[in-house]
Amino acid sequence: MEIFEILSHYPSQMMMRSGDITVDAHSLIGVFSLDIHKPVELLMEHEPSESLKNALSSFVLSRVG
Repeated sequence: MEIFEILSHYPSQMMMRSGDITVDAHSLIGVFSLDIHKPVELLMEHEPSESLKNALSSFVLSRVG
């Protein structure tokens, strides 16, 4: 729930993917449909702002790119 609250403050297009399921990161129902026992990826069209990186830093295990 905490990550959903953080992402709700950032209007850019974001998707979350866990396994074969990809959902809109701004959809509460979508986020709750993900398997939290598997890694979750945050997919974005653009490089995230520094404030978003800082807000999500406690959730990040690794970054691609």
